[in-house]
Amino acid sequence: MDLPSYTCDLCILQKEETLEYLFLKCNFTKNCWASLGLQVPRRMRPLQVLKCFKTNMNVPFFMEIIVLMAWSSCTGRNDWIFNEVDPKVESCKSKFIHEFALMFHRVKKSYFPQIHTWLDSIVQFLLVSHQH
Repeated sequence: MDLPSYTCDLCILQKEETLEYLFLKCNFTKNCWASLGLQVPRRMRPLQVLKCFKTNMNVPFFMEIIVLMAWSSCTGRNDWIFNEVDPKVESCKSKFIHEFALMFHRVKKSYFPQIHTWLDSIVQFLLVSHQH
């Protein structure tokens, strides 16, 4: 597919939209990850970043979190490009929470306590981060 531009529409620097850039390096995406308490380390390869996320989350459903946040940030980017809706981290986070809630009926019952603990920690993180 030939596009008029392969640069990030969300960034002033107009960086090329590689997979790594879209999902880990774009400032919008990094802020979306940060809304879950996850920092994207600089100068780390994508697989190392995902391993770092896995370690930091320390939950058996880490991959679901990664996929849903990647999806949520991508839909925020697409809303900007195709619908002229300003990308907001809060909107991305709301989309993530909505999608995460839809996943509940597919999750192993044994994960429920860990999911509730993780969600509580995210809520606490958000409360603390909004106070600053």
